Amino acid sequence: MGCVRRLKGSWWIDFRDAEGIRRRKRIGPDKRAAQDVLRSVLGQVVRREHLGLVEDSTIGFGDFAELWFKRVSGSFSPTTQARWRVILDHHLKPGFQGARKSITAGKLEEHVSDRVEAQASPGSINLEITILKHLFGRAVKWEYLAKDPAKDLRKLRENPGRTRFLSEEEIESLLAACRPESQPGATSPLLLSYLRPLVLLALNSGMRRGEILGLTRRDVDWENRVATLRRTKNGDARHVFLNEGAISALHGIPPRLDSDRFFPFTGEQVTMAFRRACKRAGIPDFRFHDLRHTFASYHAMAGIQARGLQDLLGHRDGRMTTRYSHLSDVYLRSAVDQLKLGTGADLGTRRAPGSGRVS
Repeated sequence: MGCVRRLKGSWWIDFRDAEGIRRRKRIGPDKRAAQDVLRSVLGQVVRREHLGLVEDSTIGFGDFAELWFKRVSGSFSPTTQARWRVILDHHLKPGFQGARKSITAGKLEEHVSDRVEAQASPGSINLEITILKHLFGRAVKWEYLAKDPAKDLRKLRENPGRTRFLSEEEIESLLAACRPESQPGATSPLLLSYLRPLVLLALNSGMRRGEILGLTRRDVDWENRVATLRRTKNGDARHVFLNEGAISALHGIPPRLDSDRFFPFTGEQVTMAFRRACKRAGIPDFRFHDLRHTFASYHAMAGIQARGLQDLLGHRDGRMTTRYSHLSDVYLRSAVDQLKLGTGADLGTRRAPGSGRVS
């Protein structure tokens, strides 16, 4: 498995690690020291390969999680970074104390079971599982662990995505509740003065909250009425068509000297102000993201086909768009009802097409 070699007056150890990769390391002028080091290294290789132990690392889960996040988060979108950061700080780090190498597959399954008992949603739990798989996969790749305890961790079955959308009456009630004058004593009048155009833009464009908050004036082609989203949830830039309602909402926002963004606020600020507006409007169980569902639902009912709706929403996977397919039936039924053939004819004796016989 290994040997010591003399090269240019120094002794080297030559061995293969637990992954079968050949390693060579200079030790010094003492052959006995090189032999001792080789025996120690080979012992670590055996323990790493067969027991999954890392002798030279005592780093805890929390410290390794910070190291992992620092190395990998640069490749994530700002929205993903923020969401993974919250999950890491509030659920995973508190849930896994002590050394990282002491975390077994059984402990990971126990964590999932505890989160189910705490009535966390399957989607939230599955995101935690995704993070754990990514984290422990890197731990193995970076040789902090020999075996991945999250390798066989299975995700939960999720319920179909919700398609909660507003009626036309609810839309008017919500927009009225977003006006500054409807919110006496508000602590953030600046945000509240922006809330109505923000909601109008979401309803008329179908953009996500993060996409709207990242939108700048240079991203909008006013002549062609197109907004360019440079950073999206999928990581790809995309173009969004802006109708008259969206353009009017953007035109109504005064330019700021301190920011090029239309809405210089955090996602949490928008969420809190939106929840209060929904409460004032008497609209229960409605989230800001459901404005996107409202946009998609009305387009589906207007007859936009699945492929066109997928492009409008920026879905990479067409299966995400199928949740609106039942709403297309409203349009199809309306189209069938509007088409009447053989009006006034005796249906009991109508002739079959292309034949002279009564069918």
